[in-house]
Amino acid sequence: MFRLDPLRLPVSFTAADPVADGGSREIGVSRDGIEFRRSVRGVQMRVQLPFSEFEGLAVRVLAPGGGDPMIFLSLEHRDDALSVLLHATEDSDEAAALARKWSRVTGKPILVADSDGRLRNPAIKQPTVNAQRRKRRSALRNRRGTIRLRSQRAAQPIEKNSYSGEREIIARN
Repeated sequence: MFRLDPLRLPVSFTAADPVADGGSREIGVSRDGIEFRRSVRGVQMRVQLPFSEFEGLAVRVLAPGGGDPMIFLSLEHRDDALSVLLHATEDSDEAAALARKWSRVTGKPILVADSDGRLRNPAIKQPTVNAQRRKRRSALRNRRGTIRLRSQRAAQPIEKNSYSGEREIIARN
């Protein structure tokens, strides 16, 4: 089983990369973020990304080859090539504990994959159909004036020393 411990950083490991020379890349994980090192057609590349660039920690349950289900924990980026597998196990308690630890270390939310593969944050309540309905506002409502009641006018304080029609004259020398 593949496992990275978030409390023992920094750590480096080699991961498969079909585009890179030799079919692999070096990944370094530290408390500041992730560093990718690879060579493509002889050109050395090094990319450093802080954890703020990642969307969150994805938890996926997959059954490869129809066998026992496996739980994969990965740090997800908008670009799939920059997502990093952090943990793979069959033990759901271990996966949940490590997901919480990684979430604290990275400051990113835990995302759960739906049956269709989309990631969602289970801590955020999903809106219902009725909650998505918007109020309708006509264009006339925005143009209508409001009528102040006498009680509202009387409640406003009247400024002392207010001079209407007076202007200040500034002379330049």
